[in-house]
Parts: sequence; structure tokens; C-alpha cells
Amino acid sequence: MVIEKQLTAPPEQFKKAIPIKAPASGQCVSLYQVNDDLIKVGAWGPGLALTTSSSKLISPFDATILKIDPLDYAMDIKSSFGLKCRIKYGLQTDGLHGAQFLTPLKQGDQIKAGAMLFSVNSAWLKQQGVENICIMTLLNAKALLGVLPTHQKFVDAGNDTFLTLYI
Repeated sequence: MVIEKQLTAPPEQFKKAIPIKAPASGQCVSLYQVNDDLIKVGAWGPGLALTTSSSKLISPFDATILKIDPLDYAMDIKSSFGLKCRIKYGLQTDGLHGAQFLTPLKQGDQIKAGAMLFSVNSAWLKQQGVENICIMTLLNAKALLGVLPTHQKFVDAGNDTFLTLYI
């Protein structure tokens, strides 16, 4: 199955390329390799995942907090240019009731790129059987020509380009 708008190479023609930084440091993983059927088929849009030992996730761009979902260990944010994305930590976290999920933010807060979105106790989650994986998906990619995940094997949070958006 092909995830809509997910590219394997830059489009031949585009108006602008927008680099989006990595929300955590780690090893890049295709959404096709994530152990979740809805993510694999692109139910939350195109994107990329990474395996990480990091316990802090940062904002990849200046953003407004749209939704904080401690039960899903996730946050939805919106950029100043209208991009909406979901940043999630781990899979099968619904039975953990948001334990060890910490954030100083609330819905509507505006933050700068590199600001901490939330932290988790990655060691505790691993003990609970939760894979240390961060998943970033684009919730409103329909207006884009496409999204190109990085070809780097490893990325550094806030420094390396994780996704490139083409309009």
C-alpha cells in the first residue's frame, strides 16, 4: 500500500521545499516498518518514525499546540505556515493511562522550534513492553505536492532535516 503524498525522491517541479527538523535523535524507520496497521497505511498521513532512547521530544518548528493526548503519548501541533502534525511516542500505550508522560504545555500555547513538547520515561515504558519509537505524521498533507522523508540513517533532534515538504 502506498501512503498518499509520501515521496521516494523530490518532485521534478515544485515551488518551494520546506525542511522539517527531527523531533528526537535516533535511527530513522519507514512508516511501513512501524508495527501498527493504521500507521502503515497512512491513516494519519505521510511521515517518518525513528527508534530512540531519548526521553524528550522537541518541536520541529515554531508551533501552536492543538491537542495534548497523554493517553496516546502524543501531541498535535500546527506551524505558522499551516502544517498540522502529530508527534507520538511508542505504540500500544492506551493501557498505561498517561503514566510517565510530562509536558509543561497546554492547548493553545505557542512555542519556538526546539522547545520541549513532552518527556516520557523511556526506560519505564520499555519495561512496560512499549517500543522506544517516535512517530511524526502530517495530518493535513493534501495541499502538498509531496513529503520526502530523509535518506539519512540517523538524525539529530532539532539539527537534521527529518522530512522535506514540497509545494
